[in-house]
This record gives sequence, structure tokens and C-alpha cells, in this order.
Amino acid sequence: MRVRSFTERIIRGLQPKDYLGEILAIRHAVAEYCRYTNDPVSTEWVKDPERIVEEIEATGKSIVDCDEEACLIVTMCRQVGREAEFVTVGFGEPGHYSHVFARVKEPKSGYWIVCDPVAGTMEERMLGRVKTHQFWRID
Repeated sequence: MRVRSFTERIIRGLQPKDYLGEILAIRHAVAEYCRYTNDPVSTEWVKDPERIVEEIEATGKSIVDCDEEACLIVTMCRQVGREAEFVTVGFGEPGHYSHVFARVKEPKSGYWIVCDPVAGTMEERMLGRVKTHQFWRID
């Protein structure tokens, strides 16, 4: 319920059925309230979305890596009825993955919206550098 309440606060001011607005508001909120950093060397840490929101509510920010940001975005978007999936990408040799982000389907147009606060305003440039990718559908 903590993540659902946070999501509702983020989208509260939008018009009903503004699905693209919801997706973009969620992406913007994650970019605003989460600060990206790498995991420690040789260690994969993962905070669940509830823990991330708890930290945001307590301190105004949560320190996360790309998989945690993607998980929070997917969770929030699924809570408002959007189809969402994870995308793993690599920028070097095919089959070697080094980054993950979320993409969310806008139901009116059927377009998939890339939501990658790590790339920020450079999402299009980042996508142009991708050499290998895989989609992970969330059902």
C-alpha cells in the first residue's frame, strides 16, 4: 500500500484517462526522488519498491541503481493498470548486458514509452548505442 499511495500522490493532479501523463509523471517522479549510483564492486544489491518509497518519504531521496529504478517504475505503472516490461541492454559484444530500464505501453496509441531516468534526457542517444537487448514481459 505504501507504493500505491506514493503512486496516487504522483498522478493525483492529472486528468482522468491521461495514460501518457501518468507514465511520464511516474518516470519524472522516479528521476526526481531517486539518485542513481552503481552497486558495490562484485555485489548486487536490490531494494524493493516499498523500501525505496520508505526512504523517499523519510529523507526526500533514495539511492538506487538501474534495476531498482526500473523495478519501481514497473511497479508504479502496473498499479495504475499499465502494461510494463523490463529491457536489458548491452553496449558492447552481443549477449553481454550491462543496463536495465523499464518500458511502458500507452494503451490509447499502443506505443511503448521508454522510462530510463539513468539516461535522463539522453534516452534516445543511449538507445542508439545499444548492441544487444532483451525484453522481459511482466504478466
